[in-house]
Formats: sequence, structure tokens, C-alpha cells
Amino acid sequence: MDRSRSSVRYTDRHKGRGSEYHGTFSPEVNPYRAMAWRLEQRALDAILRDHLASRAFSHLDFACGTGRILEYFARHPASSTGVDVSSSMMDVAKAVAPEAELLEADLTEQDVLGERTFDMITAFRFFPNAEPELRQSVFSMLARHLAPDGVLVFNNHKNRNSLRARISRLRRRGTARGTMTHAEVEALLPRAGLRILKVIPVASLPLSDKHVFLPVGLVEPLERMLGGWLPLAGFAQDIIYVCSRAQSRHVQSNSSPSH
Repeated sequence: MDRSRSSVRYTDRHKGRGSEYHGTFSPEVNPYRAMAWRLEQRALDAILRDHLASRAFSHLDFACGTGRILEYFARHPASSTGVDVSSSMMDVAKAVAPEAELLEADLTEQDVLGERTFDMITAFRFFPNAEPELRQSVFSMLARHLAPDGVLVFNNHKNRNSLRARISRLRRRGTARGTMTHAEVEALLPRAGLRILKVIPVASLPLSDKHVFLPVGLVEPLERMLGGWLPLAGFAQDIIYVCSRAQSRHVQSNSSPSH
């Protein structure tokens, strides 16, 4: 008997999607999602500038999927390692990021990285979709592989308290499956020995890839302006977090979105 989507562990849900998933970030297929990815790259550029000063660095992309992040880091002086559980996704990653080291593994079951640590670890489009216990397990595992002065960069692309989600609840549409709040992020990180250095709102307007009421050419400049306005972070759909080990020498930011 087939299991429902909600009963399937997140690490098993995307195993067969590969090229289909990669295509959803194409401007021709999904202009809004492609725009959000451009905004995320802009944020990553700023993070690299602020925390790694364009020097050579080691990079781990957890749940690397089809290699979007790995392909982006190929433009920078980074040695990148990607880890994912999906063979079909890794096949695409091999094509788009041929220079990266790719490991097909479930690090929560078998940590094939051993004692290796990395200057930057990224994990995009993973945590909101994952079960709460899986989130905690992964944060703890990634903290072990973070260099003493390294940074962990991840996103919550399904902020449950975003303006769009609030409007949806007001219209009695309920809460979408696989969401996460800033308060949940704040609760998870200290348990893994991590702290937030910076919060970056990426997509603040109450739009989506299924409900774009304005042309992306008009939406993107607005999002670029709003992305630098921290008070909107609590209402953004996509929030990027920059974190460090709790005992690192990084200076902690005082900024934090509303819950």
C-alpha cells in the first residue's frame, strides 16, 4: 500500500526527482523561483565578502540536491563538497558542478565526513521541510563539522509567520505543510552549540511561484530594496541565517526578526 506524502520521511521524498527538480529554478519554467534564487545569490555574495574576505576556503553543501549551491560556489575560491541521499539529484549535480566532491550518503545515519571541518557550510531548502527531530539531528551534526571560526548558512524558505502565510490563515486556508518559524530556529540552534550572527530577509512580498500578481521584472527591484530592511525579516517568506559556533570569535549581531 502506498504511503501518503506526509508519512514519508523527508530524506526519502525527493530521491527520484533529479532533473525535474533542477528545472523548477529555470526562469522559463518558474520565473518567481528563479528570482528568489537570484536574491539568495546576492545574499551569499555579501556573506562571503563579510565573513571569508574572498580568501580560499573549504565549503560543505548539505542536502546539495542538484548542485545549485555547488555551481554558485564554483565561481569563488572554494573547495566544495556536496552531500545528498538522492542518486537522481546527484547525477544532475555531477553535470552542473563537476569540480565538486560529491558524496551520496545520509549523514544522520552514517557520517562519512569523519573528523573533517569546513569554513562554510550551507543547507538550503532543507530545514522547513524536515521533521522537527530531523532538524535537531542535522544541526548537531553540522555543528560538529563547522570549523572553529566557520559559518553555517541556511535558509527558512517557508517562514510560517510570513506576511503571505498570515494572509492565508486569515482567509482560512490553514497552514501549509513543512513550515518553520523564527522562534523554532532560535530554539534549535543553542542545543547544537550554535548562535545566530545575522538574519537576512530575502522574499518579503506576499507572492509565490503560484501567485505572482506582478511581473517578476517589477517584483525583483522591490524585493532588493526590502531585503535590506531588517524589521521586515519576521514577515519575509525566505529568511537566510548566518550562524557560528557559540564559542567562536565572531561578533554576534543584535538583530533578530519578530516571531
